[in-house]
Amino acid sequence: MYAIETKDLTKRYGKTDALKNLDFTIDENEIMVLLGPNGSGKTTLLLILATVLKPTSGQAKVMGLDVSTQSTRVREILGVAFQEARGFWRHKPADILKFHANVCGVPKSRRDSLIDQIFKDLELWEARNKLFMHLSGGQAKRLEISKIFVQRPKFAILDEPTSQVDLRGKRQIWAQILKLREEGSTILIATNEVREAEYLADRVTILDKGQMVVCDTVRELKDSITGGDIVELEVEAADPRSLQQELSQLEGTVKIASPNSNMFKAYVSMAESWVPRMTDICYRKKARILSIRVTEPSLDDVFLHFTGRALGETPNA
Repeated sequence: MYAIETKDLTKRYGKTDALKNLDFTIDENEIMVLLGPNGSGKTTLLLILATVLKPTSGQAKVMGLDVSTQSTRVREILGVAFQEARGFWRHKPADILKFHANVCGVPKSRRDSLIDQIFKDLELWEARNKLFMHLSGGQAKRLEISKIFVQRPKFAILDEPTSQVDLRGKRQIWAQILKLREEGSTILIATNEVREAEYLADRVTILDKGQMVVCDTVRELKDSITGGDIVELEVEAADPRSLQQELSQLEGTVKIASPNSNMFKAYVSMAESWVPRMTDICYRKKARILSIRVTEPSLDDVFLHFTGRALGETPNA
């Protein structure tokens, strides 16, 4: 049984399909990252799995529970950190988390120490007694995701978990998300931050216009781009032209450019396999390697490859 499973899931607003016949699964104890621009269906999927929205047709299950017919039981094992921080404007962070812990059944004996530790881990300690309306955007966002870390649910949904948070704060949140997974939670994250996706994801699902385009590990997605890796090579060679010709015939080479006689820029598939074979050729031809620089495609490049558009572009209706 999958932790999360949808079959032919469709959500329609008027004549627009926010989700269209979506078949989607998450394994238990996995971090799945949803990647896609605004309008791709990410938030709609999250809200259906969170039992906030009902599907137009199809089925969605959380830990074997149907989100439409067993919504109360789904909510018992679910935690959600929304994209916009939720809190009454005159409440204090300490009171907000204590209330949340109480509602979620966190034992009273552990409640205060757990909340204090989360405040310290996410650098909210000094802000714990501020009014919610006086928190900065980054503080409010940290408070929103703190609810998940206090609750520690079996299934956690995080919508843009580190938006408005600085890089130091992002890394603190990422560390807590990984710890949550290590403790047995299944986690679904919607984000457009490529660094976040690459750091956290066990697998990435790319959504576009309400449909799944591809789902795989970050490594496999990058390797699927033909010629996506770039190897910049500087050598000392007696016959650079002959070396370039032999490298161009090497398995995995898409093309090689030579800005000058001893510099090569190779566009290859799977640089981790190509580079060792390249060094063997250089050794055999007595070409001395002065420097190697390898760059790989980003998830932006992956999205462009599979959809034909940049990640930041909004899909046409």
